[in-house]
Amino acid sequence: MAGKSSWLESGLVILGTAGPTGLTIDKLVAATGLSTGSFYHHFSGMSGYKTALLAYFEEMHTTRYLREVRAAERLDGRGRLELLIDLVLEDDEPANIEMAVRAWALNDPIAAAAKQRVDNARLGFLRTLLRESGYAETDAHDIAQILYLLVLGAGSVLPAVPPEQLRELCRRIVR
Repeated sequence: MAGKSSWLESGLVILGTAGPTGLTIDKLVAATGLSTGSFYHHFSGMSGYKTALLAYFEEMHTTRYLREVRAAERLDGRGRLELLIDLVLEDDEPANIEMAVRAWALNDPIAAAAKQRVDNARLGFLRTLLRESGYAETDAHDIAQILYLLVLGAGSVLPAVPPEQLRELCRRIVR
């Protein structure tokens, strides 16, 4: 299994630095140090790999955060919202990967479907946490959208917005 996770982890790095067109077997082999045979052992060609990579992106950059926050049952809605913000902002590396997946989704229906699932899951979860924090449904919807757009937008500016500043901006929105 370490081979498969190496392929997927390396793919996210390549995706974040070179974009979807940078995902080639040659680049993946060079990045992982594994053989082409290993690649084909785990994936049915580049199409199968890209599908698996998008699922891995979804798991690593959405599902695992939601799972961890849901498991924090000791926290109230506001505490879980703050935990989610902290988890998402721990590392600024995902901004490049996020931008690459969004660019990929412009021309690939499978990437577009994955992006839509991720957006829906993230926004839905934010709305739920905001509702649990006492916001009315309409306000929860609007504030979730603002928070989401803030974090996504912050990933596309240079110089990057430091995580501490972005965390403070998020907290100002959910006072």
